[in-house]
Amino acid sequence: MRLIPYVLLTLLAATAAAQTDDFMFSPSSSPPEGGAEIEILANANTYLRFTAPQVFFGDVASPRVTLVDAYNVKAVAPPHAIGAVAVTVRDNGALLHSLSQFVFRPQLEEIIIPIAFKPVDASFGTRWVSEISVYNDSDDVVPIDPELCYIFGTVVPCSQPPRRVPPNASMSIEPLSTWAPQPAMVLLPPADHADRLHFTARLHETSRDPDGPGTEIPVIRSRDFQKNHVWLPSIPTNVRFPSTLRVLTRWFFIIVRVKDNTTGELLFEQTIQRSFPTDSDPLGTVTLSDLLASAAVRAHANVRIEVESQSPVCDAHAHR
Repeated sequence: MRLIPYVLLTLLAATAAAQTDDFMFSPSSSPPEGGAEIEILANANTYLRFTAPQVFFGDVASPRVTLVDAYNVKAVAPPHAIGAVAVTVRDNGALLHSLSQFVFRPQLEEIIIPIAFKPVDASFGTRWVSEISVYNDSDDVVPIDPELCYIFGTVVPCSQPPRRVPPNASMSIEPLSTWAPQPAMVLLPPADHADRLHFTARLHETSRDPDGPGTEIPVIRSRDFQKNHVWLPSIPTNVRFPSTLRVLTRWFFIIVRVKDNTTGELLFEQTIQRSFPTDSDPLGTVTLSDLLASAAVRAHANVRIEVESQSPVCDAHAHR
C-alpha cells in the first residue's frame, strides 16, 4: 500500500527537478531580426554563479554575451524565426534553464475597421454588409493578422494562419461580424509595412439600394487612438438625421454628454459600464440608440456630443 505514495512522490520530485528555474530575464521578447539586449539575473534561491556563460535562444547562440558580475549577464538576442523559445545558459559544463518563454515577434500596427459586417439585419427592415479591400504597394507579401496568440498568458501559434496581401496587388478582406452590437474588426500587420497598406471600407444597405455606392467608413490606425475625450459638434436633432452613437474603446466605462451646440447647456448625460473577458482584447463598441430622441434634446436645433473615458476612445460617430 505504500508503493503508490512513494511512486507519486518520486514523479513529483522528478518533475520539479526537470522544471528548474535557474535564472530570470528581461525583456522577454525581441523582433525577429534580433538585436534586443536581454538582462539575465541568477535567481536568489540558487547557488548559481556565472563565470563564462554562453546564452542560447532556442538553438541559436547569442552573438554577444557580456558578463556583468557573478549574478548578472547581458545577451543580445540573435535573429530568429517568429515564435516562442526557451532561453538556456551553458556555463562550465552545466546547462541552466528558465521556465519563462522568450518570444520573437514583430512589432505590429493596429488597424481597426469600425464596421465590418457580414450581411446582417438591422432596424426598420434594413440589411447591411461591408465591402473591405486593401492594396499593398510594397514588394513584399504582408500579413494582416498575427502569427502568435496568447492563451492564459502563454504564447501559442494562432489557430488560423494569417491572411497575406500579395506584393503590389489588391485583396478583398472578408468581414467577420454577424452581430450588430460588435461590428469592429482589428487587423495587425507588421508596423514596418503598415504604411504600405491602403484600405477602403464601404458599408452597403442592400434591402433598398443594393447597387448603390454605399457609405465609406474611415479606417483607424493605432496612431489615431490616442484621445480620452472626443467632441462631435453641430449634430442636427431633426428626426431625418443621425440618432445613434457608436464608440470604440477599451475602458470599463464611458461618459456621454449632449450639450447645446452654442451655449454648452447640458441636455443629457449617461455613464455606460462595460464588461469583457480578462484574457482577451477589451476593445469593443458601445452603441447608444435614440440618443437625440428626448424632447429636451429635440428642442435644440443642433447639439454637441461629448464622449469621455479614462482610456483612449476612437471613432465616436453618430449615424442613422
